[in-house]
Amino acid sequence: MPSRPQVFRPSTYKGKQQRDREHDAKRRDEKPWRGWYKTAAWQAARNAQLNSQPLCERCLPRDEIVPATVVNHRRAHQGDWSLFIDPKNHESVCKPCHDGEIQREERAAATRSFR
Repeated sequence: MPSRPQVFRPSTYKGKQQRDREHDAKRRDEKPWRGWYKTAAWQAARNAQLNSQPLCERCLPRDEIVPATVVNHRRAHQGDWSLFIDPKNHESVCKPCHDGEIQREERAAATRSFR
């Protein structure tokens, strides 16, 4: 059985694991508030939100009953602790809504702000 030919990789080649580590480090440096999601205060706020509204607030208007697994910030906090922890700024959503619909909205808003 023939073997695969060797793949040429330049000496500067970085594997996926290395690229991922560098990307994560860059994100931590640029947005240090990402660490807030590991705090006990956030975990308590998240649990309180999911207990008070256990269903996805984006799916309910479409008459879909989907359990919420993510707490989204209605208004991006961008490092503002009071907005980060404010229960009025939280909404319960399912992961597909958070990773799809909400991310598209946030990207569109970011694109509009640069024009």
